[in-house]
Amino acid sequence: MNTNWKFSDHAIRQARTKGFTADQILGALNNPYKITDVTRYPGQKRHCGSGIAVVVDGDRVITMYLDGVVTALRPDQMSDPAALNSRRLGR
Repeated sequence: MNTNWKFSDHAIRQARTKGFTADQILGALNNPYKITDVTRYPGQKRHCGSGIAVVVDGDRVITMYLDGVVTALRPDQMSDPAALNSRRLGR
């Protein structure tokens, strides 16, 4: 179990904005029910647990969001080929 996670400014903003607790974040990081690769960014992993997904690159926490929630594309993603090919477009 890693106890020395380093959080990006973006990850801190996401946690605060979305109201995620320290217990949720550390639960996902240190006791995930699954860990998957982030295919768009080689080397990054997605730790899922405690109702959230936390994206890490090594010991650095990049971002976090609700696990399993599919959201609509943002306006800035409408010209992004990866976003356009994602499963979000069909919902």
